[in-house]
Amino acid sequence: MTTNRSTQRIKLWGIVQGVGFRPFVAKTAHRMGMKGEVLNIGGLVEIAVTDTSQRIDAFVEAIETEKPAPAEIVHIKRTLEPFREFDHFTILDSDAGDDEAAMIPADLSICPHCLAEMRDPENPRYNHPFISCMICGPRYTIIDRIPYDRDNTTMIDFPMCDFCEKEYTDLHDRRYHAQTISCHSCGPVLSMPVKEGARLIAAGEVIAFKSMGGYNLICDPRSDDAVFKLRQIKKREQKPFAVMFRDIEQIKEYCYVSPIEEKLLTSSARPILLLEHKPSQSKEINKSRFIGSFLPSMGAQHLLLDEISPLIVTSANRSEMPIIKDNEEMAAMMEKEPLIKGVIDNERRIQVRVDDSVVRAIDGQPQMIRRSKGYAPVPLYIKTSFGGEVLAVGGQLKNSFALSKGPFAYMSQYFGDMDSVENQRIYEENVERMKALFRIKPELVVCDQHPLYYTTAYAENLGLPVLRVQHHHAHVASVMAEHDLSGKVIGVSFDGTGYGTDGAVWGGEFLLCENDRFERFDHLRYVKMLGGDSSMKEGWKSAVSYRYAWEKGYEEESEGIAIDLSPIMEFAEKRTWPGEALARKGIEAGINTIKSSSMGRLFDGVSALLGIKDRNDYEGQCAILLEDAAADPGASAANALALDFHKKIARMILDTCCRIREETGARQVALTGGVFQNKILMEESLKLLRQSGFLPYYNVSVSPNDGGIALGQTYIALKKKEAEYGNR
Repeated sequence: MTTNRSTQRIKLWGIVQGVGFRPFVAKTAHRMGMKGEVLNIGGLVEIAVTDTSQRIDAFVEAIETEKPAPAEIVHIKRTLEPFREFDHFTILDSDAGDDEAAMIPADLSICPHCLAEMRDPENPRYNHPFISCMICGPRYTIIDRIPYDRDNTTMIDFPMCDFCEKEYTDLHDRRYHAQTISCHSCGPVLSMPVKEGARLIAAGEVIAFKSMGGYNLICDPRSDDAVFKLRQIKKREQKPFAVMFRDIEQIKEYCYVSPIEEKLLTSSARPILLLEHKPSQSKEINKSRFIGSFLPSMGAQHLLLDEISPLIVTSANRSEMPIIKDNEEMAAMMEKEPLIKGVIDNERRIQVRVDDSVVRAIDGQPQMIRRSKGYAPVPLYIKTSFGGEVLAVGGQLKNSFALSKGPFAYMSQYFGDMDSVENQRIYEENVERMKALFRIKPELVVCDQHPLYYTTAYAENLGLPVLRVQHHHAHVASVMAEHDLSGKVIGVSFDGTGYGTDGAVWGGEFLLCENDRFERFDHLRYVKMLGGDSSMKEGWKSAVSYRYAWEKGYEEESEGIAIDLSPIMEFAEKRTWPGEALARKGIEAGINTIKSSSMGRLFDGVSALLGIKDRNDYEGQCAILLEDAAADPGASAANALALDFHKKIARMILDTCCRIREETGARQVALTGGVFQNKILMEESLKLLRQSGFLPYYNVSVSPNDGGIALGQTYIALKKKEAEYGNR
């Protein structure tokens, strides 16, 4: 009898694989008395049910409102099918599927239920370092191909025992169809007891540890000797290390934590969060105003931190080199590095190396600094009518690339700087891997306009049509993409360096943007900047360049915005550097100089002029310490001038935006670029702009630094193609 009953096929797009979605659907159907089937197909979930339209409506509503916590439903499509009778509700074997856009979840941290079981002496999985269930555990780092099933992940190497098989097939168990299920009998095992690793750490040694996305190096932040050894291994003299804490309560002992920051710290992504720390006896924690703080994401890490905490946890690699992911790579590093005294290893293969993500809270909400583990490769949605497929290769520094299919832009994990052959090889491998994983065949490749970038050459050698996008335009477009901004947008794009359309170095830009177009409306006044890679590291060279320009009254370039540096120049009147005389002669003669409007170099120069830091021992250090000084203006005259400088730049931003609004009517403002990682500058600028009736926006889901460039490149390409197709 088919009266009032019909068969419907329901397709769900989103993060619906690897998060216990099919078991959830089956349990919901069982509870509601629905009959039908569910399966993974490609990157989607497809359901077929037969019932009345009212009961199917209620079923779909329950799926939408009660979905597993890590799941995200982007779109649902329902169609009538030829009538079928079902005896019960079944989970079918997965299907390779069609060419629809696929979505794979990022790695998920251990859930509270699994953590409680791991610490329960009566539980069969007591102290199991790889405990997981259908809503937690590795995903992206272990998947080989879609759909997300155990046989398509590196868990295929660990056949389930009878105990795990029973739970895996029990509809009422929370590990029903949990693809990463394992136990002491059938799962991966650690090569070294965590107690032995903790003993080595307590003795002041450095050990290696295999995590979800690669190997880490670990030591005690309270041991100066251990930190010194780690710096020798990493060839990292000054840059602060991130610290992993046992739990949120321990973080609060060391750092100030707001409600939004606590929510980020305990989220399933488990990012490194930049927190303002309290006074500490640890020199490492006191090294900067902010400390990268995070919580364990897998059982093995919890077991180690239960023994000793907090711990420095950093990527196992040389600085600027890719994180190590394979056992053989780690063994080779340990053979060369006798300072690494042990390794807590395991045999679960890592398919893709992924660093920890870095986030900060700004303006009361999260902002991505490095988008990687826990977030990649979850796609971002760009509203577009163009259904084509695009590869955006990103920039040269802090690189991430993006592959798009229709409105979905899949951002890759973070790769770092593209100067090394090792990073270039891994970058190319991952482009091919993601193309295969998401079934994307790009018809267009987008790159930066800089002719000497590795990514530019890579794009040009692919044999595809190439679209070259100006660096700072891409920065602004990344904000427009995130917030779906239409109409005119004032783009304030401040960073260290970018190739300008006039061949100069840009970096202090005010652009007027709309769709895929931009106009350079104004910029920081050019100075003759000492060129070469050393100028990016040696802030005193920026100081000399600005001092020379200031003394000459910017005579050589009348256009652009001149910042009043009088108080700073007066303060620094007697400050000199050993190479200044020679540098001034070079500037005067135009030897090894380039025109620069870089705001990043101005921040470096001011830091040096105020005597705060005159050399970047790591990227951005001069500017970071300048911000630290501005945060404590009462400490010294230099600190007061540092704060005054920040406020002066924010006021300049407001004044320039007001001029642009008067001429164009634009009220939307996009603040972007690496300089806007400066919390004082960002929040002061937001305050002034809002008070004056502007609508300011900034990057949230991608970084304001060059890690977000690929999203902006994608947006410009899609808008350009959309316009082309619309005009046909």
